[in-house]
Amino acid sequence: MELIKNTRFDFIGKRKFAYLFSLAIIVIGMVIFGMRGKANFGIDFVGGDIVQIKFSTASSIVAVRNELKKLNIPEITVQEIGTEHNEFIIKSPPKTSDEILGVLETSFGKEHFTVMAKSVISPSMSVTLRKRALTAFFAGLIGILLYLTMRFEFHFAVCATIAIFHDLLIVIAILAISNRIIDGTIIAALLTIAGYSVNDTIVIFDRIRENLRKTRSKNYAELFNQSINETLSRTILTVLTVIFVDVLLLIFGGEPLKNFAYTLLFGFFFGAYSSIFIASAILIDWQKRSGFRFKL
Repeated sequence: MELIKNTRFDFIGKRKFAYLFSLAIIVIGMVIFGMRGKANFGIDFVGGDIVQIKFSTASSIVAVRNELKKLNIPEITVQEIGTEHNEFIIKSPPKTSDEILGVLETSFGKEHFTVMAKSVISPSMSVTLRKRALTAFFAGLIGILLYLTMRFEFHFAVCATIAIFHDLLIVIAILAISNRIIDGTIIAALLTIAGYSVNDTIVIFDRIRENLRKTRSKNYAELFNQSINETLSRTILTVLTVIFVDVLLLIFGGEPLKNFAYTLLFGFFFGAYSSIFIASAILIDWQKRSGFRFKL
């Protein structure tokens, strides 16, 4: 199935505008990220309070969330556990559990619920989580780099990896600009974006290599544009499909999944964008500067 046919867009010719667009978002976002400091991170990374409560009768998780919103405390998450709809785990920033319990007592009555557990996530645990997340991320990137080097060649692998960094930096910048908190679910979303981005880039790189073998042309700008246009329909259909599912997840997925779906929404879009405008553009600029020859 082809959404559009026989396109002749000059993607490579617009690469400088794409570079400037990406750079503007990343710079603005990173400045805001730096200004916010620890406020960028959720309790998984900087520590916080956990309270587990159990109501005497079934209660709505929506009702609990609505009451806690009155506190105007950022990043309070409520998770329902069990099957009786009366037990919840509440995670919040450090030293806020007393305020939370106070609001619940006022709204629902102290006699209608019991505090089952109350604890604190220590900063040392948060440092461990952060190190593990970074280790998983860089191990994944190294694996992608090695795989693409074997499947294509080193230049393709490096450009695809740079495109992944581009996508992740843009998404992190958007999260900072939109005042979103980075927690464990966001890390999972970023890893998902990395996988999606490289998959889309591989499809275009594969067509570029195929066309290089067919024509042996050294007019790389024309050949790269041809390859991107030939795969454009597939790229658009893929990104529209995943974005459609993600929007449904964002709307109907519930409060805990909203940040995850929000992150994926921008990640999928910019993953397709970088595959078209960034990865191939960096590759052709690198070839122009160094004069290397593509291995066929």
